[in-house]
Amino acid sequence: MRIVAVMAAYNEADIIARSISHLLEQGIEVHLIDNASTDGTVGRARAFLGRGLLAIESLPRPGGHFSLEAILRRKQALASEIDADWFINQDADEFRESPWAGRNLSQGIELVDSLGYNAIDFEVLNFWPTHDEFKPGDDVLEAFTRYEAGGVFDRLQIRCWRKPEASLDLVSSAGHEAAFPGRRVFPIRFLLRHYPIRGQAHGERKVEKERRAVFAPAERKRGWHVQYDKLEPGQSFLREPAGLRPYDPELARVALALRHRGVEDLERQVTEELRRREATEVMLASVRRDLAVRAGEIEALNRAVGQRTQEVEALHAGLWERGQEIERMTASVCELARGLEQRGVEVEDLNRAVAETKAALDVRAREVAMLAGQVRTLTAEARVLRPAKARLEAMQASLAWRLTAPLRAVLDWFRRGKA
Repeated sequence: MRIVAVMAAYNEADIIARSISHLLEQGIEVHLIDNASTDGTVGRARAFLGRGLLAIESLPRPGGHFSLEAILRRKQALASEIDADWFINQDADEFRESPWAGRNLSQGIELVDSLGYNAIDFEVLNFWPTHDEFKPGDDVLEAFTRYEAGGVFDRLQIRCWRKPEASLDLVSSAGHEAAFPGRRVFPIRFLLRHYPIRGQAHGERKVEKERRAVFAPAERKRGWHVQYDKLEPGQSFLREPAGLRPYDPELARVALALRHRGVEDLERQVTEELRRREATEVMLASVRRDLAVRAGEIEALNRAVGQRTQEVEALHAGLWERGQEIERMTASVCELARGLEQRGVEVEDLNRAVAETKAALDVRAREVAMLAGQVRTLTAEARVLRPAKARLEAMQASLAWRLTAPLRAVLDWFRRGKA
């Protein structure tokens, strides 16, 4: 089985030889990506070309910024280009070991492969300098032997994987895990001994000049490169031995076996279950309080309902009395209706009498109109006869009329006798 560690390095000349040799001793080949080092890193690494170091390639820094994304994308490409079975996403200050004392790193990976798993997680142990005597070329594994557990941001370290048939993603997690379809992570973590700082001068140079000052702003906005945020400028990078744990490989491996990913998953499940139970108990206590409040409210409602029942009964009694009154009023209304019906008959008779009277009046009106016409005619005739009457009266008053009176009397007598 062929296993290749794709290693990125920037100004790691003091440990690059030990880092490469440690991998080669464990049966791991190395492909080195030098990220524009200026301290002789490449020169020291060249000694291993042809002895397990496959190649050294240079990856420039556009704008002078340190771009982790550019490094990870190059590692992704190499993982598809290099003919190998397994790959490791490696940094120069990392030293990896299997969790079994009798197996080196490559043998441990082969065992994992034979068990049907295709990815490996690592337990990070950060080794810090407790003295300032380390010199380039010294064995860093022997120089610093005290450590502390990795931070929360370093908890996920799935950085060893079998070459997948589908696409590989290192960028999304800032290199903390190799993501690909069908991934099965081996439950027991492997060891990762990390030596980021090797002395006071090295820490000041690396943290302030070679890291913080050149981190790509876009990557900082994504929440990357937080490992040095708690370090203050000018602080001492040397740690007190009492504040760190002495490294015991056997105890470290036993701890890995006892508290593997499966145990942690169970712990998380138990913790989540406990949280759910606590939340349930809190909810139940709240429900009980609410029920007590509701019980008081129900009791008050019952009292109110009782009072309302009495009021309703009183209303029913009042309604019965009103019903009796309505019945009496209904009888009165019926009697009035009968009276009105009788009055209606009388009104109809009156209406007929009125109609007949009106018809008679119409006849009389027509007769009056006719008499008025006759009066008007007689009045007109009177106006015509009035002068003749006046002349007649004048004639009767005259002497001639008086003298001829006897003659007229004889004539009248004669007419009557003749008649």
